[in-house]
Amino acid sequence: MTFEINEQVSAEQLCSLRESVGWNRMEKELSNPKMTSYYHIAAFEDNELIGYVDCISNGVTDAYIQDLMVKPGYQGKGIGSELMNKMIEYLKESHIYMISVIFDESLKSFYERFGFYTMLSGQFETYESV
Repeated sequence: MTFEINEQVSAEQLCSLRESVGWNRMEKELSNPKMTSYYHIAAFEDNELIGYVDCISNGVTDAYIQDLMVKPGYQGKGIGSELMNKMIEYLKESHIYMISVIFDESLKSFYERFGFYTMLSGQFETYESV
């Protein structure tokens, strides 16, 4: 397995990984040239994208970790934890003041292992993506 930092990952690879974990593909959004990332890490096995995590940030005070995904056949092997550890390490080294992540209640214990604690938050989708 190899990890690639801030290297180009195709929209099709990301869409397929999203679909494999039960999320919508977001083909239109991920193909949009305005889509940017502050920092992302991709995990590959034999040129197949098997894990991914992305971060958006203003580069100083706040960073938001999003889209942590590991292909189902590779889950439970520490890949998600490795991706999170690498992301958090980078953000700490970059002296980002606050790191946030939004997660489903079922994943609370996973994120608590990295030091995240629950705060009141809210979000909504403005349209349905396929």
